[in-house]
Amino acid sequence: MTRSKSAAATSESAPSTGRAAPPPTADLLRSEAAYEQMKIDIVACVLRPGEALTEKQIGDRYQIKKATIRSALTRLTQEGLVKSEPRRGYVIAPLSLRDINEIFDVRSLIEPEVFGVAASSLGKRELEDVRQAAKRVLKPETLRSHVAFLASDRAFRLTLAELSGNLRLAQLLGQILDQSERVLHLGYKSFDFTELIISQQKQLVRACELSDASGIVKLARSQCLFLKKQVLEALIAGSKLQEANLQAFT
Repeated sequence: MTRSKSAAATSESAPSTGRAAPPPTADLLRSEAAYEQMKIDIVACVLRPGEALTEKQIGDRYQIKKATIRSALTRLTQEGLVKSEPRRGYVIAPLSLRDINEIFDVRSLIEPEVFGVAASSLGKRELEDVRQAAKRVLKPETLRSHVAFLASDRAFRLTLAELSGNLRLAQLLGQILDQSERVLHLGYKSFDFTELIISQQKQLVRACELSDASGIVKLARSQCLFLKKQVLEALIAGSKLQEANLQAFT
């Protein structure tokens, strides 16, 4: 037996290590794309809170296979955007007024502290990154769409958060921003928050320019709580919570 044949025979007879082969790159890319598209639709309330979906409906909608669907849904479930319920399949996480209170209360704890750390160590280059992120929010094509506007606002806040140097905190803030962005999309049905959010961004940029770490902590916290108040008032004033699949306090 030649050496090559011997090696092949040894390979064939060798016991399995029990490790599954990593998924092909193409499958990983499809899973990532499915996850991103579903997340965008959930956050923008294209997939509405409380809406039930089967794997078949998801597959037909996004033209993806079952394994890809389950991978995406696992990640979305871990992030609190999707729930698995007996006899209903998958459900887009519902929202109640209590949920909205909690989402903005958590944001008011995380965002100010992350921004405060970032503001304390901004150099000229980092400050310019913050200014440019704020300018992108004001582009005409961005202002024409609430989806694009809120996505740009999220990007602005994450730019500042990542400059804190603590990427775990920035990631945590990103998750709560996804939750609050979903609430804002519901709120836009009754009130346009664009000018308010732009004004808050300008105040944050100014605080960064002054390197006022303690000031930006107080400012960001007050902004979060004021935005929560405005969102709740808009949703309650709409008086038709059912139309947004929004539950009252439970």
